[in-house]
Amino acid sequence: MLVSKDENIKTSSVYVASLILKNIQRQKVDKISIFELSKDLKKHNITRYRHLFFGLAFLYSSGIIDFKEPFIYVRKQK
Repeated sequence: MLVSKDENIKTSSVYVASLILKNIQRQKVDKISIFELSKDLKKHNITRYRHLFFGLAFLYSSGIIDFKEPFIYVRKQK
């Protein structure tokens, strides 16, 4: 289950993943530093690393992003 009825939707992995993608799209870049991402998520009251981790894990398992320290890369669609 992606979102539980008992979970706060604003901290769910799907919502955090959407914020991450919106940030990358807004900056019009293919890669972003995890530090920049964390800073931007604080504006949306995402302050715990757990929420960031699960959002990134969701995107990675979906095949949308890839990692190369300390950057997050958006995978090119074929």
